[in-house]
Amino acid sequence: MRNLGKTAATTALVLTALGAPAAVALQADDPAHTWVRTELFFGTDKPGPDVTDYQFQKFVDSTVTPRFPDGLTVLSGQGQWNGGKGIVKERSKVLIIVYPVDGAEASSKKIEEIRDLYEKKFQQQSVLRADSSETVSF
Repeated sequence: MRNLGKTAATTALVLTALGAPAAVALQADDPAHTWVRTELFFGTDKPGPDVTDYQFQKFVDSTVTPRFPDGLTVLSGQGQWNGGKGIVKERSKVLIIVYPVDGAEASSKKIEEIRDLYEKKFQQQSVLRADSSETVSF
């Protein structure tokens, strides 16, 4: 029961934090623009030793940042998926990138390169990609 309370409190905190920037953006003097938000979900479990935080950061520095030098966010998490032989639980990384709609085609190609390179380098079956439209203001 104690964990349920922690989970509820954490969920409320995250939802509040996620909503706060949107509220500020809508009130700002800067005009809001529609951009694309892409989230990539990277697993770290692989044959042999898992992908370390150092290895992942090195991948971001050498592969992601040169393609998206204007900025990005990396979150650490705990993920799971059904691997055919049951649930596989692993440490995961979530990469969030936002970019203008008018450059979406070029950005999408760069994102696919990132996914392919990670899958090959770290022997992953896939890297999940989720895209959405967001109203942003700086």
